[in-house]
Amino acid sequence: MFHTIVVAFDGSAGSLPAFRKALRLARDYHSTLHVLSVEESVPHYASSQSEAGAEESEVASYFQNLHWRARQDAEAVGVEVSTRVLRGHAARSIAEAASEMGADLIVIGHHAHPGVVERLLGSTSDRVVDTAPCSVLVVRETESDK
Repeated sequence: MFHTIVVAFDGSAGSLPAFRKALRLARDYHSTLHVLSVEESVPHYASSQSEAGAEESEVASYFQNLHWRARQDAEAVGVEVSTRVLRGHAARSIAEAASEMGADLIVIGHHAHPGVVERLLGSTSDRVVDTAPCSVLVVRETESDK
């Protein structure tokens, strides 16, 4: 049913259940799993170039470790996996990458923002659902995930 599955994974509480669900689906359907993380470009006002460089290095190290663990988990269950860090707007980057990869499914976690923020801005998962070139599975964190 699904040949190419994309999962948005940033290591947050909302993305962990999504990664686990995507991994199970990839195993069950013998699919390729693409793990995407997005580093959103935000203006930084560093006091020095070295401070900005240190922040970039910290982010790169975080995603490198996160993807290493994702590859280990995938290999443990026999799932072919690739990992990629994108830069830009999260929802747009995820939808565009899924389109480029010919994905059959995007799996993304839901992270509810506090009341007003959610109503005014929506969430990344809402925007991915609206712009995705394929089906989207939004996974909510359950009590057993905590």
